Amino acid sequence: MIRDSREAQDAPQEGGFQSPVAYFKVVYQAFQRAEQFFGKSSEREFRIAQQKIRLQFSGPTLVSRLTPALDHLPGWSGGGADLTICIWDSATTGVGMPPPPWAGGAYRARGREFKCAEGTVHYNDDRFRMFFYMDEHAMLLDKQNGIGIFWVPDAGLLPYHESGAPLRMLFHWWLSNSERQFVHAAAVGMPDGGVLMAGKSGSGKSTSTLACLDSPLRLAADDYCLLETVPNPHIYSLYNTAKIEPSTLGMFPSLRSKMSNANRLETEKALFFLQQYFPDRVILDFPLQALLILRVTGRADTMLEPATAAEGLKALAPSTILQLSDQGQSALTILTRFARQVPCYTLLLGTDLEQIPRTILDLLSGDC
Repeated sequence: MIRDSREAQDAPQEGGFQSPVAYFKVVYQAFQRAEQFFGKSSEREFRIAQQKIRLQFSGPTLVSRLTPALDHLPGWSGGGADLTICIWDSATTGVGMPPPPWAGGAYRARGREFKCAEGTVHYNDDRFRMFFYMDEHAMLLDKQNGIGIFWVPDAGLLPYHESGAPLRMLFHWWLSNSERQFVHAAAVGMPDGGVLMAGKSGSGKSTSTLACLDSPLRLAADDYCLLETVPNPHIYSLYNTAKIEPSTLGMFPSLRSKMSNANRLETEKALFFLQQYFPDRVILDFPLQALLILRVTGRADTMLEPATAAEGLKALAPSTILQLSDQGQSALTILTRFARQVPCYTLLLGTDLEQIPRTILDLLSGDC
């Protein structure tokens, strides 16, 4: 239920544009109409970093496409959700997404900023976050009422990366704060501690993560996770997925039969839902003991070299801020704090994959 002040109800227009309050209500009402198509919504409930999150689908169509990546997360019972995300598609329900009223140009008023560029539309203020990407999807968040919205035109055309890391912008908006940051990084460890692995695309994050499957290390993230820095560095798993380039499949022959998209490798990375096949290899959270900067060497052996906090920050911050943060300075503050809290190393990746988990385990045990 959306609750607003009397002032907001009486002032649906600002500067000749429909206000964010009024527009969000229109979109929420569209979701309610989509729910009526099936007569009953489908719900899934998950807990992430002590936050109770409910996914409320207008019907079953998108459930199988958005929830496998989240199946490792614990559920919850009792009390209301902290965040409810309302999800629908137009092709199934016949209910479209109301077009954003600001799409004709920039909109700035009372400290709010809205911009349009190359088919995307963004709106941010203290209460609302809104993101529209061409005709592919839309995400909206009302932080005051704990309501998110995710819409796609056709569930059957949902991009594979949305199945691999569903709702990531909404999770980022809701979960990130002055102490926590949604980060673009991989993470492996054990209940008593682990490492965050950072690097640009192609640096070996996914390969290193999957190399740990047959070791005592457990997987918290291949691509995205939630970093907490206060009181001490801690990582929370968001997705149980892993994605690798098809050309890398030869390194992991046992995984070939476990791909979720084997018939689409010409245009997609190979996508795996690890909870389905390796439930005992996935971990929900652990304290962080080190930040590793990944670098592919082409040599056989994997080795560690000490690195500075500045080097660690340089490996972690750019892709995180580019992909996930609409408030770059606050994200940079959190990431800088983290890079100074733990030792940083460069993990020089060798072609002998078994050495990767051994080197990490030696680091965690203090043997290197």
